Amino acid sequence: MSKPKGIFLVAIYAMKPKGHVNTSRKGWMDNPDNIRYDEQVAITRGLRTKDMHAQVVLDLSSKVIVKNSFDTGKSFDEIFRYFLENYTEYMAQTMSQLDPVYLADLAKLMEAEMQPMPEPTPEAVVVDGVQDAVINAETQAQ
Repeated sequence: MSKPKGIFLVAIYAMKPKGHVNTSRKGWMDNPDNIRYDEQVAITRGLRTKDMHAQVVLDLSSKVIVKNSFDTGKSFDEIFRYFLENYTEYMAQTMSQLDPVYLADLAKLMEAEMQPMPEPTPEAVVVDGVQDAVINAETQAQ
């Protein structure tokens, strides 16, 4: 069986106690406030056997999720976006060489989402097919 030779993002997560936690006490792991997660992200050409122990593996060449142990139901784009936002320098460099059109489209979408939504004008607000401004004018006239 040949190994895939595309470009992959491999993310490994390690659960560790926070600094203030007394790990000798029973049940310290039951409280989520006592735990922190370390994230190790690598971009590789091809997959090795040890890479399949990672919690998240994305095939950046084919834009598919190879593995997602968290089973969040998120799409490739949503997961990729997380890594792009948090590891911008590395992800942008990789994707600008691998698929610059995809990266540009995603950047435009993210930029559009950051723009503030315009406030609706009274003429634009419609309630049950009748403009809100008309309803307000009639109410004030009575």
